[in-house]
Amino acid sequence: MTTDSAKPKPATLALLLATLFWGCGFTWAKAGGENVNRLVGLAQGAPLGPVWLLSVRFLIAGVLWLLIFPASRRGWTWKSIGRAAAAGAFLSAGLVTQHLGLDRGSEAVIAFLTSLTILFVPLLMTIVLRRPPPAILWIGVALAMLGVWMMTGASPSGFGIGELLGVICAVLFSMHLISVNTILGNDSPARMAAGQFLTVGFITMLICLFVERGPESLAPSRTWELMSAPGVSLNLALMIVFVTIGAFGLQTHFQPRIDPTRAALLYLVEPIFAALYPWITQGRGLTMIATAGAALILVANVLVEVLQSRRNGRKTVDPGQGAAIVD
Repeated sequence: MTTDSAKPKPATLALLLATLFWGCGFTWAKAGGENVNRLVGLAQGAPLGPVWLLSVRFLIAGVLWLLIFPASRRGWTWKSIGRAAAAGAFLSAGLVTQHLGLDRGSEAVIAFLTSLTILFVPLLMTIVLRRPPPAILWIGVALAMLGVWMMTGASPSGFGIGELLGVICAVLFSMHLISVNTILGNDSPARMAAGQFLTVGFITMLICLFVERGPESLAPSRTWELMSAPGVSLNLALMIVFVTIGAFGLQTHFQPRIDPTRAALLYLVEPIFAALYPWITQGRGLTMIATAGAALILVANVLVEVLQSRRNGRKTVDPGQGAAIVD
């Protein structure tokens, strides 16, 4: 990965804009899934809403990505299909778990819990590769767990199913990040993005067939009715344009222009946007103790990323390790 130190400002602003889109996406995904459940007559928290939204969103985004970026249409082989499908399966698992958590918890809390990927990635690598982690990792884990406890009310009762799903999705996203490194190799990023989008779309469509009201919601006439309904159409369009195509497009184009460590740190701003957006638009903010917990999670993320990178003397950092993926 190359670095253009002469023009860091435009790239920095572009990646911050991407984190803004991802952060706002938590609110749009939550609202969209809730509205789908309401329209089909299901209780809030039913799996259909978020899973249906993921399916439609990623299938449309995948098709649009192929149309917009010619490089994504060239050079496909069976190996490329297999790579995209494998990584896309991990991404699907993380996204489904994350969106189910959003239906049961707040956008801010789920976003901050998702950012624990930066801690779980080295932990999972340690388990797989049998390498003991450095002391700084355990410090980061301890700080992050304390932050989680504070964000969920500083009591055992505050950690509910939504928060549990948030932690599980962080583990699943960590597995996806590892799969990107170990499976995708040197394949085309544009091609792999399209393949993963379509994989997520088809997997979540398959899941819809096995949940209540799922098969009928996938009928063409019913799909169009739900897509065009107020409360769904706008949130779906925002997710497709800004969160999926927009944020991933900015990341693909601008990230190679700045130091990757700096890019990873920029992605840590995403949970802050996820907390600010519902506070500004709906007046739903964090309590004082939850805000302090969020700050601890950010401190843990930054501490692990910066100090572990220095310890290993790495020149590159996996660009996704600091990001909370939504989508």
